[in-house]
Amino acid sequence: MKDQFVIAYLADLSMSQAVVSHAAQLAKMLNKGLILLYVEDQRYRNPSVANAAQPIAQLEAQHPDLQIAHVAMKGKTRQVIDNLPTMLNGVIAVAGVAPHARLGSPTHPRQVLHLFSQCKIAYLTVQSPLAPSNTYRNVAFSIDFRKESKDKLIWASYFARFNHSLLTMLHFHYSDENLRTKWNNNIRFMDKFFQGLNVTYTPRQVEGRSMFPETIVCRSAAQIGCDLLISVTTDTRDLDIFEWVAGVHEHRTIRNAAALPVLYINPRNDIYVLCD
Repeated sequence: MKDQFVIAYLADLSMSQAVVSHAAQLAKMLNKGLILLYVEDQRYRNPSVANAAQPIAQLEAQHPDLQIAHVAMKGKTRQVIDNLPTMLNGVIAVAGVAPHARLGSPTHPRQVLHLFSQCKIAYLTVQSPLAPSNTYRNVAFSIDFRKESKDKLIWASYFARFNHSLLTMLHFHYSDENLRTKWNNNIRFMDKFFQGLNVTYTPRQVEGRSMFPETIVCRSAAQIGCDLLISVTTDTRDLDIFEWVAGVHEHRTIRNAAALPVLYINPRNDIYVLCD
């Protein structure tokens, strides 16, 4: 048995192929087991565990080269997701996102972010199946002046070390001296961290101004042909008035028009990472 698992969260069985295709690729990349997770939750009125059994078994059969198990249970989805690291030894989850789903659907973008808002593992949000030629060869992340930017580095290093992905570090130019100093400090930290792991990256400056800079980063990553973006969610303890009213950047990046997969990391002190 594997020590840790990639969790494919099957919120909507109609999106199972998309979720499992990405989860299977991650399991191969990380050399981890794969768990198909289905939760019969009264809130979402989804099919019963019994009715979901056959579609889940068919998904397992499609990947004979992987160690796959499935967990189907009744309960509250958010509680299950909160306990993925301890209950299922999860190290990363994959969730399907349907930008035009009804508001109460578990695949609605805001609902996905709500369900994973306290999650202690990284989670990949996907809108469509993984293309056969896509192995996350090009991975993007941004570094800005905030200390939370550094939370992306460990997962960026996983893609570089275990998947030989090419890393692109996107950044803005800061004319404000204080912000530029903070950004330079983050860059020095990143360089030291990556050098210790023999990881390289390509810096790329992005242009534009927005109240949500990460949306520009996401759009730029898609335009230059990246396969995945690593992003950190907004710390709800630090929301300002504008964010309370207009929302936060992940409300926009999760439903990006290019359907770019986005790997989110919640800014927590007790985040779970790989045993490598």
